[in-house]
Amino acid sequence: MKRLNVTQVKPNPSGRDRLGNYVPFSQLAGEWVDFKNIGDESFSLNSIELQHVAYTPPYPNGVWEKVMGFSGNLGVGRIVRVHSGGEIPLESLSPEDFIGADYHLFTGNSYVWNNNRSDTPRLVLKQNGQTFEIDKASYSAYPPEGKILKRIGELLI
Repeated sequence: MKRLNVTQVKPNPSGRDRLGNYVPFSQLAGEWVDFKNIGDESFSLNSIELQHVAYTPPYPNGVWEKVMGFSGNLGVGRIVRVHSGGEIPLESLSPEDFIGADYHLFTGNSYVWNNNRSDTPRLVLKQNGQTFEIDKASYSAYPPEGKILKRIGELLI
């Protein structure tokens, strides 16, 4: 059976969120989410998107927003870690931000994951103008700084 699963997230990396108006990529890369192929065969990532809940003035209760899309295949048991920020050399990542993933991808954007509100990493398949949910898991507002939230049931705690 083909199956992808959101396994863990680090939504609130250690350190200050802002150094003036500049946030170094190394700081952004400390914010990430992992997903894993927990099925028994390779999973095509073509047309797969990672989304999260974005809170904006037009959508004060939140709306699904694309974090990034993927392509290629993910082998059985393999883990993708999606880091915020621009790509940096992997040796520049802290050990806790590097270890535990087979592939490291970077969003190219600033911080993604909400800290002052709950958030839900979600994997979807976009096909023929429709969205099919593959998996999601949620965490509560104000996650502890620097903590990696592990999945238990439908929650990341």
